[in-house]
Amino acid sequence: MLNRRVLRIKVLQIVYSQLKKESNSLQQAENELLFSIQKTYDLYWYLLLLLEDLTAYAVKISDIRKNKKFASSEEKNPNLKFTTNRITKIISENETFRKKINEKKLSWSNHPELIKKLYLLLENSEVYRIYLNEKEDNFRNDKRMIKFIFSEVFFNCKDIYTVLEEESIFWINDIDFILTKLTHTIDNIKNHQPESLVFPGKFKQPEDKEFAVNLLRHILIHKNEYSDIIKNNIVNWDIERIADFEKIVLMTAISEIIKFPSIPVNVTFNEYIDLAKLFGSDKSGGFINGILEKVIIYLKKEDLFIKTGRGLI
Repeated sequence: MLNRRVLRIKVLQIVYSQLKKESNSLQQAENELLFSIQKTYDLYWYLLLLLEDLTAYAVKISDIRKNKKFASSEEKNPNLKFTTNRITKIISENETFRKKINEKKLSWSNHPELIKKLYLLLENSEVYRIYLNEKEDNFRNDKRMIKFIFSEVFFNCKDIYTVLEEESIFWINDIDFILTKLTHTIDNIKNHQPESLVFPGKFKQPEDKEFAVNLLRHILIHKNEYSDIIKNNIVNWDIERIADFEKIVLMTAISEIIKFPSIPVNVTFNEYIDLAKLFGSDKSGGFINGILEKVIIYLKKEDLFIKTGRGLI
């Protein structure tokens, strides 16, 4: 599930945290990185559970309205399309899903106001009204509805972000990524095939865990060496004046270029420029671009890295 871009972001966060401390430990840094990765994986299951809680709230509201003293005919005979959605049913009855939720002891019970707000947002949306009034009651419409919830309702609800950020500092940058992964999971479910519900593993590739851990360790072990390389390649600029974030981006890129021979230089170059633009100031992308170009020329000249594999030599 977690691709290398997400892992690079997590490494940058841990390096930033470690370099701010007076004393740091490689083992502590590695533990923090692996904990951060695990928390992102937990978030996948936590947000998937929110769909079930939203459905349960819809059932509750439907029952309350139906039993009102002066209930309208529509309230007495509620539309059950959403509460009996086939996709939600497949997820709720999945053994792996139930096992993960129980193992991790995940629950939204402390956030009833959030669930209420989400339901109101859903109920007042045009997509939801069209879904309920659609003549055809089919699997395709059920799937479209659930994808809409993750990609639009949850995505555009600021309260979800607030709640999750308060619960874990490791989730601040993960929410959008996980919501996208959940829509992919839903998209792959097939009608009358509950086995088609396949949950992603923690890492996109088995070797990605090793990549993240080694990248982190290399940076922390060689931080002074990498800092000197940066210092040797900035003109008319004091390294102390470089923003901490930009310095860490450069150090991480240098580490990846030197220590990972199978990763093309242009891949590393583009990735860290994108991350600088994403998390830095308006000028960070251009600054990293200019310095990193000079650093790569310097590393080549000094024979400080070797690339192996087809197209990399």
